[in-house]
Amino acid sequence: MADTDQIAALLKLAADDVQLLGAQRVAAKRLLAYDGELYPHDGCAITLSVLLQDAGIAVADNFQAIQLTHTLRDRGWSHVPIGEQRAGDVGTTCGDKPLHGQDHIYLVLKPLSADEMVIADNQDTHPHFRFASGHGGKTPTRYFLRAG
Repeated sequence: MADTDQIAALLKLAADDVQLLGAQRVAAKRLLAYDGELYPHDGCAITLSVLLQDAGIAVADNFQAIQLTHTLRDRGWSHVPIGEQRAGDVGTTCGDKPLHGQDHIYLVLKPLSADEMVIADNQDTHPHFRFASGHGGKTPTRYFLRAG
């Protein structure tokens, strides 16, 4: 099945507090086993990897946001500019080189405007707000990826 066929399941999983927390717990165990890092620090890529896997999108465990960004692009996910994001897109703050502490990747659950969204990631056990611009002290999103 194409990744696009699994986006509805991905959104349903990530929007459910219990399912999101379950994915985060799995991600925490995998991150600890991988490099001894304590979740949620550095846990965005593995959290999204687990959610993608649970939704039926066959990606390997990814532990770096830039790695998962490349994985999705290699799977045919297309570049979407800021302001055109929609539910099911993946936001990335990654550039050409890894920047530890600044790289982040997350799932858009619901765009509220060209800038503000409800998202799921490792930074909260519930879906929460994020601005593509980085408003509120976050790293600005560079672009979005869309299954296709």
